[in-house]
Formats: sequence, structure tokens, C-alpha cells
Amino acid sequence: MDALTIAGIAMQNDMQRMDSISQNLANVMTPGYKRSIPVSRAFADLMGGAASGAAALHDTTAAQVLDTSAGTLRATSNPMDIAIEGNGYFEVATEQGTAYSRQGTLQVDPRGRLCNGDGRALIGLGGEIVIAPGPFSVEADGKVKQNGQTVGQLKVVQFSNPQGLLPMGNGLLAQGDATVSDHNVAARVRTGFLENSNVSSPQEMIRLTETLRHFETMIKVAQGYEDVFQKTVSKLGEF
Repeated sequence: MDALTIAGIAMQNDMQRMDSISQNLANVMTPGYKRSIPVSRAFADLMGGAASGAAALHDTTAAQVLDTSAGTLRATSNPMDIAIEGNGYFEVATEQGTAYSRQGTLQVDPRGRLCNGDGRALIGLGGEIVIAPGPFSVEADGKVKQNGQTVGQLKVVQFSNPQGLLPMGNGLLAQGDATVSDHNVAARVRTGFLENSNVSSPQEMIRLTETLRHFETMIKVAQGYEDVFQKTVSKLGEF
């Protein structure tokens, strides 16, 4: 693997990091958002791929890994806002199938279903939760009560490897390679709170600066290699 190829791979990964940083910064105020972290292949693995053939060099892009650490809870005093304190994800019905989310903005659609802020139905232990017109409350254990009666209970799912979840946009996550845990979920539902994004703006700005400087350095490496190549060809042409 020559220096030009190495520089090209590095710049490609830098562009992916830029996309990740831009996505994170755009969602710094999105409740429950989990930041994305690009992870590049080890240099030794790249060298091994080069030795095994050119086809292996196509698999050089950085993998996107979720930072599933919890964000801080922000009090809103709105009974239609809920947050999970501890591990776990709300289960949401989407057109693509079951999804998971830490966002807890609630609403009731015209059919009486308890939904998230985007109008997608939240799944309870017995399926969709249907609420009659009028006020309701969500208890710490996820039970939804109305007029003193339990009308449903929110399903809170825990994963043994939540890093395997895949972003779907709008704060939703597909199961991907994540495995549902068999253990009891140690989580508490807090009413009147929303979970903040776990993105740190200063940290992302530092990553942005580092990535830009690295990209500029790789451009200089590629230009230097090209200059050496052109000079070599010119010298050979003199003979």
C-alpha cells in the first residue's frame, strides 16, 4: 500500500467523521438523541487487507458506533413529557417495523392511541395503549392510568449490547445486532422530564477542528507524493 492510497483512505474516513460530527451537532437539542462515533479499522488490518488483494481495500470506511450513555434529565413540568431514568428504551411502532427510542414526548392521536411526538404509537405490554378522552397519568413503573384505572403499561426494553442498535432518524433506533436482555429492566419512568441529548457541543467542536487539520495534512501528503512522482517521471524522460 503506497502513501497516496493511505492518504486517500484517511481523507475518506475524515469525511465520514465530518458527517458524524455534523449529525451530532444538528441534534444537540434533540431529546434522547444518542451521538454517533466513527471507528476506523486498525492500520494493521488495512495492511493485512492490502496483502490479501486489492478487493480488500474497498472495505476501509469507518464504522458508526452509538454512544448509548444516558443524557441528563431536564425538568419540563409538562405531564405529557416522560423520560427513562436508568437503562431501557421505549418500543415504538413504525412503518418499517418495531423501533426503539429514549424520546418521551407524548400525544394522543385521533384514534386514542398513546403516541410519541411524531405520532407513532408507543407499544405497551399488551400492545397499543388506547386512552379515552380526558386526562391521564404515567406512573414510575410505566403504568398508564386514567380515572383511577390502569389502561396500559409502557413497554421498556433493555439490551445487553445497546451499541448494536442502528439509527433510523427522528430519534428512532432499529434493533440491528442488539440483543434483548432477559434480565429485569432497572428503569424508572419520570413524568415531567425529558432526557437531553448526550452530545457535548465543545467536545464535538474539538473533534471538528482535529478532523479538519488531519484532512489538510493528508492533502499535503497526497500533493507531496504527486510532486515526487511527477519529478521522477520527468527525470526518467531525460534518459
